[in-house]
Amino acid sequence: MYKSAYDKRQYKFIELPNGLKVLLVQDIHTNKSACSITVKAGHFNDDCDCHGISHLLEHMLFLGNHAFPVANAFSEFLASHNGSINASTGTEFTSYFYDVNSNTNAEDIGLKHLSAMILKPKFDEKFIEKELKVIDAEFLLKQKDDLRRLYQVHKETCNPAHPFSKFSVGNLESFSAFSNSELKEKIQRLHQTYYQPHNTALCLISKHEIGTSELLIQKHFGQWDATTPISVTKHPSLYLPENLGIQINIKPIQRAQRMILTFPLPAQDKHFRSKPLSVLSHILGDEGDGGLLSFYKQKNWATTLSAGGGIEGSNFKDFNINLQLTNEGIKNQDNIISALFAFIQLIKEEGVSNWRIQEISLLNQLMWDFTDQAKPIDEVQELSVAMFEYPEEYVLCGDYILDKPSPALTIQMLEYFIPENLRLKVITPDVTTSLIAKWYNTPYDVKKLKLEIEIYKSQYYSNFKLPDVNKFIQPPSKHNDVNHNYHLPQEIVSEAGLHIWYGQDDKFKQPKGHCYLTFDCPIVNQGIEIVAAKRLWISLLNERLNQKYYQANMAGIHFHLYPHQGGFSIQTSGFSNPQLEFCSTLLTEIIVDDNFESRFQQVKNKQLNGLSNTLLNKPINRMFSRLAVLMQQQNYPPEQLALNINKLELSDVKMTKEKLLSRFHLESLIYGDWTHSDTVKVVKDIKDFRNKYQTTDKITRGVADIRTLATQVHQVDCEHPDAAVVLYFQAPDSTIKTNVLTILTEQLLATPFFHELRTTQQLGYLVGTGFVPYNNHPGISFYIQSPHKTVSQLIEAINTFLVAMLEGIKEYENIWKMIKNGVIKQLMQKDTNLNMKSQHLWMAIGNGNLTFNHNEKMVEAIVKLEFTDLKHYLVDMVSRQNFGEFLLYSGDLSDHPTFIKAANISNIQRFKSETIYL
Repeated sequence: MYKSAYDKRQYKFIELPNGLKVLLVQDIHTNKSACSITVKAGHFNDDCDCHGISHLLEHMLFLGNHAFPVANAFSEFLASHNGSINASTGTEFTSYFYDVNSNTNAEDIGLKHLSAMILKPKFDEKFIEKELKVIDAEFLLKQKDDLRRLYQVHKETCNPAHPFSKFSVGNLESFSAFSNSELKEKIQRLHQTYYQPHNTALCLISKHEIGTSELLIQKHFGQWDATTPISVTKHPSLYLPENLGIQINIKPIQRAQRMILTFPLPAQDKHFRSKPLSVLSHILGDEGDGGLLSFYKQKNWATTLSAGGGIEGSNFKDFNINLQLTNEGIKNQDNIISALFAFIQLIKEEGVSNWRIQEISLLNQLMWDFTDQAKPIDEVQELSVAMFEYPEEYVLCGDYILDKPSPALTIQMLEYFIPENLRLKVITPDVTTSLIAKWYNTPYDVKKLKLEIEIYKSQYYSNFKLPDVNKFIQPPSKHNDVNHNYHLPQEIVSEAGLHIWYGQDDKFKQPKGHCYLTFDCPIVNQGIEIVAAKRLWISLLNERLNQKYYQANMAGIHFHLYPHQGGFSIQTSGFSNPQLEFCSTLLTEIIVDDNFESRFQQVKNKQLNGLSNTLLNKPINRMFSRLAVLMQQQNYPPEQLALNINKLELSDVKMTKEKLLSRFHLESLIYGDWTHSDTVKVVKDIKDFRNKYQTTDKITRGVADIRTLATQVHQVDCEHPDAAVVLYFQAPDSTIKTNVLTILTEQLLATPFFHELRTTQQLGYLVGTGFVPYNNHPGISFYIQSPHKTVSQLIEAINTFLVAMLEGIKEYENIWKMIKNGVIKQLMQKDTNLNMKSQHLWMAIGNGNLTFNHNEKMVEAIVKLEFTDLKHYLVDMVSRQNFGEFLLYSGDLSDHPTFIKAANISNIQRFKSETIYL
């Protein structure tokens, strides 16, 4: 099995006598063990008369088996050992994946649960009816999701004989033709047919030796017997002739103006070592001068372009070119398509040089060698699926390897990029439609394409050129020796208005690093007008820099400019070799006297569309966003930001830029694979920049103090019909002790809250709790979104649960030590990659934790806590003693009894102006 020369982990691929494929990974540095088991069966295998049955099967496996008959026993075991589990039913695969504390006993019991779950499910009929409601709630949750709605149109405009056309999720209607016993029979038949060892792959990541892991797998899965051979189903073509050469007009819910040009291609599995579509994506998606997107922007037709996505499976692959259009673009659809074909003709005529493919191959190699390691739970899922997609020796590198370059194959793929093979989707509120897609009620229309593109060669050909050599691509530098004086950041510059920290990575030893610069500008305290103009300036600046430095981004040297409550920040990341110089360059770029005239309205409209679409998010998302607005002093609701941005002129933006830069506090962190001497020039550049402007202190990020106020009640208007509630408690103070008590309380309540209100009472699909700190002040939230309960019923359910928990709190004393240990393990977890470590160090500096030992102090506080401390905390929270309370809801609350000592917030601006901030 091929692995990166920089990968120090150990691997072993085995196949058990029963046919189960197993990939074992030893990672001595991992914080958690993780396991994923993937079955080669998904919704394509649904019964033709019962769509969604594979999804129901996935849900039912969690609800008891012959070894562990209690529903959700596996989830509860994992929660008590700092772990979690999830599952995913795809088109042709279904995966179950979890993580757990990395010790042999927890791994052993975890695998025992997984084995029993997969091999010996009970499929208890009493849970089928309940789980149908959960699936229906999941379906209803997505009713306003444009991606899901577009997906259904896609299904209805392909070959109805192909299983892609099936309704994959299922709902009460799709299951209503069958009794619970009939559904059980269908689930059992699916399970017996496909859930067999020779149709399954398992991946386990553990810190323990490979031999130990292998024995555990043999112990729990070695006796799994295959029942019958599985016949290979040959699917028909995804598209019929009448599904090609068409335009599909779709009316979205969100404010969108998109064009998706789809070219169906043959399956690409056998080309994974040549990756012709990756080469085409690289060329078509280039954002530099002379490329498609640059041309579309010049014409004011489109603002973004992505190339290469699209659905794929065992006998199909779509190649998508996705465009965000302007108003002018909507009027020039034929011209946009003609320009695309002109660019394709240029590629055909110039050919694909070997150096282009070698450049992509080198980029892929760099990304593989020096990728940020994913969380184990994410990695095991990817690898368990990859075991079906690639030969054994290529499982690890299959997504990256490009060792068989083939310019001819790449050009051959362009033969499919013709008008007759085009599926054109136009997604805008103004399209004319005559059809309604089933399940999601999406208005759409289908018509034959009538493109006049005979002149595309001469009309646009001269506007384009293929991308130049990427000069930012450099071989990785040799890793520097570590000076352990800097394994934690040290302040190397401390002056009025300027603090620079430097640290050297001593763990991951990659040729990478991160530079952060944050500007605190007192002008932001003047109100929303400045905040709106700042936001628009940052967007304009990003627009220009993204095009100018597109190749840097492709070469793994990234930058991020973003606004925040106190001002704005610049972050660079990626390969260390040219990055410090790049960081200095960006400092000069922000003060360039830009002429944003040509893109001003385009970027402004993009901002307005984005803000408008946030109003269509799910109710729970909308309410948490609104809670952040209410709790944070310099945070404003999207509708108010949109009103202010709409009024802005270019002169306002330029004036705001000058005000922001006239006086500021600058703080920086340089962390990664750099020696102290490497930083001399960039530190000088930062100091020189800082000295040109007036200084100020850091900006205080204010948090609303609601602890002595009446319960604050606020209605959030949402387009979604579900009733929803978020109940938030602000803790009495922000001491370390109160922080850890809030975390422990949330951990204690999370599992019973989910089990009681979702699994038992079936209140809705989105049910949960959360630790919600605002600017270091802790809080705890409870939320429910329900398609069939009222707001009043949801509030009552949360309060009833809290009272019941308090009354029965003694029952949880026996797991108190386990919860404490679980939180301690979370706090002491080591960062899994350089990106995570850099972010944590930067957050520590921002929060004033300049000794970088905050988590250690929290652990010390947890060790000292007694169960009585948690009980007193819970008593005070439930009785609202010294706790602030926010109740946000979406829906009708007219049937709720009058709140005692409640204050209704109808005017956000007035609330923020009258509130005292911590």
